Amino acid sequence: MTALTLRHIHKKYEKSTIIENLSLDIASGEFIVLVGPSGCGKSTLLKIIAGLESPDGGTLHMGEQDVTQLAAGKRNLSMVFQSYALYPHMTVRENLAFGLKNIKTPADEIDRRIQEAARMLKLDEMLDRLPQNLSGGQRQRVAIGRSIVQQPELFLFDEPLSNLDAALRVEMRQEIQQLHNTLNNTMVYVTHDQVEAMTLADRIVVLYKGKIEQVGTPLELYNTPANLFVAEFIGTPKINVFPAVWHDGALRITDRVAIPLSQPPQGVKEGDKLFAALRPEHVQYEGDGGFTFTARTKLCELQGDSTLVWLDLDGLPLCLKSFRQLSFAQGTALSVSIAERDLHLFDSLGKRMG
Repeated sequence: MTALTLRHIHKKYEKSTIIENLSLDIASGEFIVLVGPSGCGKSTLLKIIAGLESPDGGTLHMGEQDVTQLAAGKRNLSMVFQSYALYPHMTVRENLAFGLKNIKTPADEIDRRIQEAARMLKLDEMLDRLPQNLSGGQRQRVAIGRSIVQQPELFLFDEPLSNLDAALRVEMRQEIQQLHNTLNNTMVYVTHDQVEAMTLADRIVVLYKGKIEQVGTPLELYNTPANLFVAEFIGTPKINVFPAVWHDGALRITDRVAIPLSQPPQGVKEGDKLFAALRPEHVQYEGDGGFTFTARTKLCELQGDSTLVWLDLDGLPLCLKSFRQLSFAQGTALSVSIAERDLHLFDSLGKRMG
């Protein structure tokens, strides 16, 4: 295990800044997930940690060692890519052994590590198969196993499950989580899948345009987003966001809808523009949420255990998530309610208030 310390990392391609003055501390044994929209710099940051890219500025330490200019092969880390990158003419056993043979690891040690990794990843009965005879999930297990046998201090994952179907992603996600619980190594994981981020991470790092927007546990990001970008990025379906004006002790959202608050947000003045946000599961149907208004249905999406009801609130879109099986005709007037405690408030620049 090893800790990672990134200080003032900067990376630029031609005229485009990919990562700007980024600093981050990753504790030994921590599972960190990097998320953000395409082009935010998450894969570039992972490559800088791996030594596959050099930063234009800043430093990177693994434990006490400055590895900023150290070659990738000397960093005692292993990387699992989106593509499996297995040798097609080699068996699973030979794929697992290849890297160890290159560094002249004794044969009995190679065999011991392969057997241990195969047991951990349920590859015991597949060691003599070729990759072409394996499923996508089995191939990804082999790719992960190839990392395990190296016994690195640090595991890096670059969207390793994106090529798998939904059922296999769930299975492999659970196996990666169990792997971390077993090995307790430091892991840095890049994904665009929010479910992966929320279920795997000790902490999530949200990136946007090469900068860190927020670092925190999954629940911290979900329950107390630092800004409007994080609020909208984390959570499926997306959080409801309404432009509002502070007027006469209430959030005026439309001419018809004004939500009174027990006390004004800190620093707000009469006439200030701000944003009110509300998670879909906090919009209550036939509940007593404290403030009630009427919206008309546009679409119902029955998801088995729950229903997403898309509504029109005086021209503004509103999503309600109910853990009931509901069905409404388009244009049905629904009485919905919200509680003040469930509101997230952001100032005109998108910064969290309170």
